[in-house]
Amino acid sequence: MVEVEGISKKFCRRLRHSLVYGMQDFAKEITGRSHQSENLRPNEFWALRNVSFSVRRGETLALIGRNGAGKSTTLKMLNGLLRPDAGRITVQGKVQALLELGAGFSPVLSARENVYINAAMLGMPRADIDKALPEIMEFAGLEHVLETPLQNFSSGMKTRLAFAVATQLDPDVLLLDEVLAVGDLAFQEKCMRRMEAFRRRNKAIIFITHNLYQVEAMCTSAVWLEDGQVVSYGRSTDVVRDYLDTQERRTIAEAKAEGGGYQPRAAAAERAYLRVREEERAKKVEEPPSADPLQIRAVEILDSDGQPCEELPFRSDLTVRLHYETLTPILRPLFELAFVHDDRDIFHATMLIDGHGPDQIEGKGVVECRIDRLPLTPKVYRIMLAAFQSGNALTEVATRRTIASFRVTDEGVDSVSMRGPLALTVLRQGPPVYVPRVWHFYDRPGGKSVATVEAYFADEKSTGEAANSGKGHASAVAGPPSWEVADPRGAR
Repeated sequence: MVEVEGISKKFCRRLRHSLVYGMQDFAKEITGRSHQSENLRPNEFWALRNVSFSVRRGETLALIGRNGAGKSTTLKMLNGLLRPDAGRITVQGKVQALLELGAGFSPVLSARENVYINAAMLGMPRADIDKALPEIMEFAGLEHVLETPLQNFSSGMKTRLAFAVATQLDPDVLLLDEVLAVGDLAFQEKCMRRMEAFRRRNKAIIFITHNLYQVEAMCTSAVWLEDGQVVSYGRSTDVVRDYLDTQERRTIAEAKAEGGGYQPRAAAAERAYLRVREEERAKKVEEPPSADPLQIRAVEILDSDGQPCEELPFRSDLTVRLHYETLTPILRPLFELAFVHDDRDIFHATMLIDGHGPDQIEGKGVVECRIDRLPLTPKVYRIMLAAFQSGNALTEVATRRTIASFRVTDEGVDSVSMRGPLALTVLRQGPPVYVPRVWHFYDRPGGKSVATVEAYFADEKSTGEAANSGKGHASAVAGPPSWEVADPRGAR
């Protein structure tokens, strides 16, 4: 629906120069010459520089960033109010923008009269406004003040009225600039429900907000702008976490410069919300098919002390304990655990590689899989189980399904050699697996070594020299999983 390819926009700091440059650009345009240029003239600066993103049907994209980052400028170019100085914008279908709620409202006219004026400005015919007026006022919750002059309305009431009018239209692409920043909590929720219904009708939404809860709750993707440039673009949860990390570091630095302490109240609340959302998504334990010959009656995630848990420190030992019951004897059982993040398999602990358990299991029993120093980075993971028997032939006895979830926390990440500029951010948001490694630099193929960079675990360095030099050993990752199967009598 929307394709933005490398757009840039420059503004001028001085009005006089701006008027002169505007006349020059206009003269070039009417004579058929392109006024787009990559060069800055005196007193010009880039408000946006090489910004690219796309939005498909049924998607919602958020533009986030500090004030002055270029978010509103981007929406104005998407709406055609500004033209890019470089790059290209392609929009499919009808576009409706709410860039300044209440634009065109007259304070001396009543709410009813302002609805007719505002809706007409947005392109609604008079007959359609007559039909939509009751629904507009009901959605805004302002039926009781229909004839009241707008000058007696609060800013929140004006916002309600403007949003209710604008969303009566049926565009293909909806552009929103901080429309939910004003208004009470109940109305914000009401607006979000309407936007979600709009998205489900296969429309596209692009909106600006500083409320990161709304971004994570409503958006499929996000663009983080800083000084007119894209810092991060991708899945909304990942971009929000990256943005939170940077904002928290900036706040800490400012608090130190002011000589005060820092209490991360806002950032902590945002992180807690994101964690709860992730855990809700992960805890989708699926019911097993009743016809499976092997049924899992209970699952326990155990920490290094053998205690049940839902969270584990980074690089800690993990044990998955399965309480099973067989409906028929299972010959040479093979269990397989798949560790999954974001619907992608990360690795398998599988007896298809390790070998089968007892020659036969029957009735109730327990099987445990222990993994030493789990090499997963701080994220939420699901565990999926499948089981087979390998008697006369390999057959499935437990259909693959999700049986549990757990979180790897930040605790223990200081054991990693985090010397890179984005170490903590990449550990949190990058690939789910971390393994030690060694980088060697040579002046030429087969030549002299000029530098060595080792990614180590601090508790596995073998010498004090390595610690003093900032280098360590590349150590083995987690050892192979060990399986234990117990029969009902407790024999191992």
